[in-house]
Amino acid sequence: MPVVTIAGRIGSPARLIGVETARLLGADYVDHQIIVEASRRIGAPLEEVVQKDERSVRGRERLADFFQKFLERSAAAGSGGDPFLGPTGIEVLMSRSMAEAAEPPGTQTDKVNDERYITAITSVIVDESKTGNVVLIGRAGNVILNDLPTALHVWVVAFEESRIQEIARRENLSEQEAKKFIKYHEEGRAAYYRKFHKVEPDDPTLYHLVLNTNKLGTEHSAQIIADAARAMDRVPTGA
Repeated sequence: MPVVTIAGRIGSPARLIGVETARLLGADYVDHQIIVEASRRIGAPLEEVVQKDERSVRGRERLADFFQKFLERSAAAGSGGDPFLGPTGIEVLMSRSMAEAAEPPGTQTDKVNDERYITAITSVIVDESKTGNVVLIGRAGNVILNDLPTALHVWVVAFEESRIQEIARRENLSEQEAKKFIKYHEEGRAAYYRKFHKVEPDDPTLYHLVLNTNKLGTEHSAQIIADAARAMDRVPTGA
């Protein structure tokens, strides 16, 4: 079954495309669950692992809402409380940017050892890929699974103006503030990839497909990915 990794520029609809692609493939959609599981494997409070994640501090409420729902599902399943959230609970769960995650070891942001962090993230992504039929969002999944012959790696782009408008709307910022937001976090993403994987995130050779959503739209982009994933799944390994 196909494994799809999707990464995208800040403000592009990469996540929306990921959700729709997963629906079309009948696949699991895996995003923030990666850092939940990584925190368990490290044995560190979740908020410390989130501080290294490539997603930014903006959208704190959305991230907190995701984890609150995650905890509710865990409780419903009989797993009780989550010891990895730390003593202050879900409301303090917020990440620093990728730029801060990429700071040299030994700074105050380095509570979780770099090697432990990237080993845990890598192991979670590799384990998720073994199940097959999964859509993985971000966190350099395309680099980690670069040698997996059944994986399809996708890079989602959009015109700067549309990304500025999306960030301004989503984060309640002025257009000028949104432009600065994008610049800061794109630089952070690049620093994250360089630090942990020694590559540039927008290197086209790291992807099978590069999709411009201003040209293709979200639904059409998802359909292209799903069709490509099914076609790749039919290609014999080593062909």
